[in-house]
Amino acid sequence: MRLLIRILIPLTGVALIAGCSSSGNNSSASSSTSAGASASATGGQSADTAAVTQVWQSFFSKDTPISQKEMLLQNGTTTMKPALQAFAADPRVGQASATVQKVTFPDANDADVTYQIALNGTVMMGGMAGKAIKQNGQWLVSDSTLCGLLQLAAAQGGGSSGAIPGCS
Repeated sequence: MRLLIRILIPLTGVALIAGCSSSGNNSSASSSTSAGASASATGGQSADTAAVTQVWQSFFSKDTPISQKEMLLQNGTTTMKPALQAFAADPRVGQASATVQKVTFPDANDADVTYQIALNGTVMMGGMAGKAIKQNGQWLVSDSTLCGLLQLAAAQGGGSSGAIPGCS
């Protein structure tokens, strides 16, 4: 039970941190979504919804190598590379998978992603919030989502409260 709590608490707070973090690309107007600009991953929606879902699930897959994850993360090959390596080093990452539940688009280059986390195939938390951004025509997991996960893991795991490289 204690192990379950140590895993669940960090995953529970991710929705709060990832949802509150910003990647610097978002404006205060991005929180208002028109009905025409939103899509659900379950309704056979746009190519953008399918692309966000694919990138999200690939990034959070335990089977995706770190070199591929770099290509799926905003700034993954540059400033976020150290943060991504820290993420990959967390033993929970090898047990976790993400399933996209809903994707909405506040604008053409930003997506709000609602997803669930499963550990070893058992759903542990639904309704998690994250972000994806479109750069050079490709959807990527936002660096704010990864930073939120790492900050939460550090806080819950008794780790250092210092700055995470790549996360500001």
